[in-house]
Formats: sequence, C-alpha cells, structure tokens
Amino acid sequence: MQITQHAVDEQTMVIALDGILNATTADQLKQTFHQVAEAGTRTVVLDMSKVHFIDSAGLAALIAGSKMLGGGNQCLQIAGLQPQAQMLFKLTMFDKVFGVHADVASALKACRR
Repeated sequence: MQITQHAVDEQTMVIALDGILNATTADQLKQTFHQVAEAGTRTVVLDMSKVHFIDSAGLAALIAGSKMLGGGNQCLQIAGLQPQAQMLFKLTMFDKVFGVHADVASALKACRR
C-alpha cells in the first residue's frame, strides 16, 4: 500500500491511501498515524478513495490511529470509501465511530465545525 501525506495547515493533515488495507499493510498505517500524532497534528482526514479492500486488521489500525491522535481532542474523518469498504463500515458500525464523507473537502469541512 502506498501512503502519502499532505499538510493542509500546521494542525491538519490529509493522509491518502492507495492499495489494500489488510493484515500485511495495517502496521504501515499505524506507523503513519504515530508519526502524525508525534508531530502534534490534531486534524486528520484519511482519503480512502483508492482503497478497494479492508479487512479486520485494517479496521483495527483505524481504531489504533484514533487512539494515537488523542481520542476526543482530535478530529479523524474518513473520506471517499469505496463500495466494499462502505458496506464493511456499515456492518461493523464504524460509520457511527468515524465521520464518513464522500470526499476530502467534505471531511475537512466537518472538522472545522
């Protein structure tokens, strides 16, 4: 999986994922979350528009990332879920845990409310 980061401002980061988020790649995402949290980033939008498969290890990486970012003092939003991922988020009720948005712009707007 390829992970790219784009700083919107000092406190806001967009992390774009490209590939499969599974047991093989989940640690890579956790490391990225750790780096972003260490940098003091408070707002993260995870652009998942190019992720076509997620398994339970990938979901666990999202929870771990949320905890690393500081729980309630941060804003972690998910953008651009593909159909398989949307279905998985609904079945596991992750759509109730994370803000899920059609695109990055909508996710950024949600964090600024």
